[in-house]
Amino acid sequence: MKENSIVITGAGSGIGRAIAVAAAEEGMSVLVADIDEKGGNETVAEITGKGGKARFIKTDVSAIAQVQKLFATIQTGTGGFPILVNNAGVPGRFAPIVDMSDETWHKTMSVHLNGTFYCLREAARLMKTAGGGRIINIASIAGLTGTVGSAEYGAAKAGIINLTKTAAKELGRYNITVNAIAPGMVATPINVRLEEKGSAFIKTAVKGMPTGRLTRPEEIAALVLFLCTPAASNINGDVICVDGGAATTSGMDQYMIGMLSGRKEE
Repeated sequence: MKENSIVITGAGSGIGRAIAVAAAEEGMSVLVADIDEKGGNETVAEITGKGGKARFIKTDVSAIAQVQKLFATIQTGTGGFPILVNNAGVPGRFAPIVDMSDETWHKTMSVHLNGTFYCLREAARLMKTAGGGRIINIASIAGLTGTVGSAEYGAAKAGIINLTKTAAKELGRYNITVNAIAPGMVATPINVRLEEKGSAFIKTAVKGMPTGRLTRPEEIAALVLFLCTPAASNINGDVICVDGGAATTSGMDQYMIGMLSGRKEE
C-alpha cells in the first residue's frame, strides 16, 4: 500500500484544488479526478510546477462506469491507495421546494450523493485489499440544519453524512476510517468576488458567523490532511464542522426567505 497516494474528486477548482495542492506539498502523490478537463489540468500544472506529483483523470462521478474506470486505473497504476476525498459537487439553482424542478433535484442527488456512494464503494473495495485507508467526505452544515432555497443540496449532504456514519461502522474493522467535513460558507473564488462586490447574500452569511469571516479553502485542506495522519487514526464516523459557528444561527435562512419571496437585495 502506498501511504502517500490520495485521490480527490472535484479537484479542478475551489476546495478540491486547495486539498490537492496542500496534499502535494506534504509529499503525497495526487490523483485529480474532475469532470472539468481544463480545471483538472490546471490543478495538475500548479502541483507539478512546484515539484509535486499529480495526474488528472477526467471523471463524471455520477456515471458509475466512469467511476469504475477511474478506480480500475488506480488499481492497475498504483496497486492500491490509502486516501479518498469525496469532494465533487455541482451548484444548484436557488428555489423554494414548491418551485424546484425535477432536473435540479436529480442532478444534485446524482453528483453529490450518488457520486459519493459510487466512489466510496469502489475505494473501500480496494482499501480492504490494501490493508486499510482513509475516506473523507466533504458534506456541509446544510446537511445538518437544512437550508432554505436549496432543499436538494441539504438533502444530498444529509445523505452523505448518514452514509459516512454507516460506512465508518462497516469498514472500521478493516483499518479504514470514514469521516465527513461540514463546511459553512467558504471563500471560493466566486464567493470572494461576490464579497468584494458587496453582495447582501455574502454579508448575511458573514454576519451569521461568530468569527465574522468566510472559511478559507486552505483551512479545510489542513483538516483533511490532519485526518490522514496517524494522530487521527481512531477518529471514525465523525462530522466536523468548519463554519465559524454559522450552524448555530438562522440569519441566512431569513435572508433566503426574503430573497425568494421577491425582496431585492439591500
